[in-house]
Amino acid sequence: MTKKKTTIASKISTEVKQGKILIIDDEEPIRKSLKKMLERAGFYCETAYNYSSAKEAVESLNFDLILVDIILPEMNGLRLVAKLQEEFKIDSVIIFVTGEPNLETALQAIKLGASDYLEKPANRNNLVAAITRALTRQGYNISVEGKNITKSIQLNSIIFQSEKNQINKELKEEFQTRLDIIHNALLELKRKFGEEFNEEQRSLLNQIAQSNAKLRKTLKDLEN
Repeated sequence: MTKKKTTIASKISTEVKQGKILIIDDEEPIRKSLKKMLERAGFYCETAYNYSSAKEAVESLNFDLILVDIILPEMNGLRLVAKLQEEFKIDSVIIFVTGEPNLETALQAIKLGASDYLEKPANRNNLVAAITRALTRQGYNISVEGKNITKSIQLNSIIFQSEKNQINKELKEEFQTRLDIIHNALLELKRKFGEEFNEEQRSLLNQIAQSNAKLRKTLKDLEN
């Protein structure tokens, strides 16, 4: 095992600064194409085609990112990544690709901590942009040549930020709606049954009202 690690590590040029990527796909032409594409972008790449070869690769080298196809013959990519994470405690950035995207596998990918979920065949600029964005988020200093790729990275970053802002907006609106419901329910309870409440019940209602007010203030502070 040590000998293998030395062999792979010795292949890495000291000039490679972009990051080490493991490509996992059962189709050899796709593996070769992706490897060539990403090496041209400045990344160091190794390939694997199933769990055994992926296991051998991660035993030999700590990869910064793993690009894995979900549909594999022996074990699907989701299970493969889960097994690698469990057995080797890998902390590599994960990007899944699939020719049959669906909500169920997308959710499973998210649960495994995937940074992205791409549809095959992946456009070169979009793929390099997704990898660059994912590694940059993890603190890597990635520099990719080419105006088209740079534009794709910038565009994807804008889209990602826009989606994030939209999600935050929807969450805040949902949160605000629920706070309004609680507030109105408290007012209605006090109006109808205020005189019938004992001291303990009044104290509980006041605590709920105070918590509601604090949450409203927190929500308002987040908007500023």
